[in-house]
Order: sequence, then C-alpha cells, then structure tokens
Amino acid sequence: MILWIALAIFVVLLVIGAPIILCLGVPPVIWLLQTGKTSNYITMGQKMYSAVDSFALMSVPFFMLAGQIMERTGITEAIVDFANSVIGWVRGGLACTVELAGILMAGISGSSNADCSALGAICLRALKKGGYEDGWAAAILVSASGLGPIIPPSIIMIVYGCQAGLDVGSLFTAGIVPGIMLGIGYMIVSVLYAKKRNIPKIPFQGFKHVGKTFTKAIWALLMPIIIVGGILGGFFTATECGVIATVYGIIYGLVVKKLTWKSLWLSLKEGIINAVGPISLIAISSMFSYMLAREGVTDSIAAFLENNISSHFGVMAFCAIICLVAGCFVDGTATCLLLTPIFVPVCRAMGIDLMAFSMVFMIAIMSGGMTPPVGSMLFIIGAIDDIPISKMVKPVAPFIGILVLVCVLIMLFPGIASWLPGLVYG
Repeated sequence: MILWIALAIFVVLLVIGAPIILCLGVPPVIWLLQTGKTSNYITMGQKMYSAVDSFALMSVPFFMLAGQIMERTGITEAIVDFANSVIGWVRGGLACTVELAGILMAGISGSSNADCSALGAICLRALKKGGYEDGWAAAILVSASGLGPIIPPSIIMIVYGCQAGLDVGSLFTAGIVPGIMLGIGYMIVSVLYAKKRNIPKIPFQGFKHVGKTFTKAIWALLMPIIIVGGILGGFFTATECGVIATVYGIIYGLVVKKLTWKSLWLSLKEGIINAVGPISLIAISSMFSYMLAREGVTDSIAAFLENNISSHFGVMAFCAIICLVAGCFVDGTATCLLLTPIFVPVCRAMGIDLMAFSMVFMIAIMSGGMTPPVGSMLFIIGAIDDIPISKMVKPVAPFIGILVLVCVLIMLFPGIASWLPGLVYG
C-alpha cells in the first residue's frame, strides 16, 4: 500500500511541474518513514554515497566546464564556418551545415543543452534569413544538438555506464556509428525540405575558401579529434578525457585571446553549478531505485519481460517505447537513472548485446529533449528568438522518425553498435 502512495506522490509532483529532484526524492523518503526499519535508513545512505562514489563521474564537471569554455572562445563559430564551406553549397546546405557542426561539436562538450545554446545563438537567425520557416529552423537546430549525447564524449553515457556497470570507453566507441547515421539521416530530411521549399543554393566558394576556413578552425577541430582519438586509442579514460578537453579549451581560448580571466571564472562557476544537478540527481535517484527494488517492482518487470517477450528485438523495442514515452515527461538523466536498473539486468540475463541495447536506450531517452512538453532543447531554441513550442512540434516529427529508424536498424543489426567497440577493445 505504501508503495502505491509513494508512486502516486511521484506522479502528482511530476504533473504539477515540481523539480525532478523532488519528484524522485520525496516518495522514497515517505516510504522510508513508513517502513520504520533502521536497516533501511543505513542502506539508503550507503546507496546514495556509493552511487556518486565513482571515478568516471568525476568527468561530469570537467565536460560541463569544457562546454562553458566552448561557448566563450569562439570554437562554435569556427566550426560552423568550416562546415558551411564544406557542405553549404548544396541544396539545403545551411541546414546540412548545422547538422555537420552538430556532429563535430558533439565531440567536444558531451551535452545536448550546451550544443543547443551555442549553435542556436549563431545559426538560428541565419537559417530564418536563408528561407527556413521558424519551426523548421528550430527543429534543425534541436536535431543537431541532440547528437551531443550520442557521439562521444557524452555526459549521459558516463552516468549510464556507472549505473549499468559497463565500460564507459566502450560506450563512447559504440556511439560513433549510430551518431553519424543520425546526422546523415537528419541531413537527408533537411535537403528534402529545402527542395520542397525551393530554398536557393549558395554558390561553392572554392577550395581556397575551404582551406582558409579549415586553417581558422584547425585548433577547434583538433579538440574532438584528440578526445575521440584518445578514447579509441585507449590513451586515456573518460575522466582524463574531460580534463584534457577542459585544459585544451582554456589554452585555445588564451591563445586566440577570446578567453579572459573573468570569462574563465564565469565558465568555472557555471560549469560547477551545472554539474551539481546531474550528480545530485544520481544520489537521489538511487533512493528511488532502492525503494522499487525492496518492494519487488524491478523483479516483477524483469519477470514480465522474460515470460512474455522471447525475442531480443521485442525486448529492446519494448524498452525503447517506454523510454520514448517517458522522455516526453521526464528529464533524460532522470529517465536513465530510473530505468537502467530495471532493463539492463533483464538484457544481460537474456544474452542481449549490451552495446546495441545501450545505444537504443540512449537514443530513445535523448529524444525527450526534442519532444514536448518537457523538451529542454525546444525551450532553449524558443527562448533565443521567441519561437513558440507549437510551431516546432510538426517540423520536429520527421527528425524523430529518423531517430526511430536508427533505433530499429540497431535492433535488427546489433553490429552497428557493437562492431567498433569489438574492433577497438577486443
């Protein structure tokens, strides 16, 4: 009975728009008070501590800081200029530029919201001037920003890896191919829209211009190359990767004279503040997961899946649908923390390829940032140029369709996600 009361409180808090940390924190506290068992108090405290006592989680504040530095040093602008010189001349080239910039920037910050803010500030008005409707301009930026958590490095993958007990480096490697597939799919959607709207092409400015923009962007482009190359080569861990990204960003900013001591202090301050949220959420969500486990909810869901869905495709499809629906109402990090302890043990017991499942899980969860009513990226883009969410709903649908298609392809062909980690790590 107390479990149902706790879950009802969770739903009510969620519906009234309470902060997600309260939605996850209040129900287990009420459950704990009602059980009255001293052992539960002790165990819950231990669970909260052990949830954040992870070397890999130390990388989260560093990636947050790297994202803040990226916004203040002109890295985004340099990458966008280079991407535009490479692909901006095709029909729908400006949209493709944004998607390509999203792929390149995903290798720097690891955060969809950071990429969304940086790209939106530079590209939103340019897209609108180029003939793209408000809703479509916003949808293109949202889709490009959503690549951040899939292509390494990724903050949400670090959180997931710690929860699931999987190697973060392998997860990073597994995200490369699906992330590129998503980017190409988004470009195809953008080109089809541009042809339908007859958006004019920009003339190709020649290889000399490409070389010029590449020269200006070379130090910015080296950042994702060092990060991803270091991970693939096994030269450093996810945490060391975060430190290197931060140090490189600081050095780059000082060399190009776009990072002052004041802006560095502001970056440090905002990076730390932004990191507090996810790490606090991890600790609090461990209480919620412990409550579900003690009440047998986790085992009941696992038994239902094992007894009623026999195929690997069916289990992954079921999990993906739950994640897609949950993502519409709950923050991506919270969804990850809630569902990982339920789904991963089932997949492990059934012999499902965990790299393939992890990518389907990550992609489905991060779709939440693209869908109302919670979609954080929609609100970020909308706030930049006063675009109402209602204008973005229809244009974002084809990009969600590409996302679902890539998930289905990974379910059918798990090697899309597991081939590269197997090649790199054996």
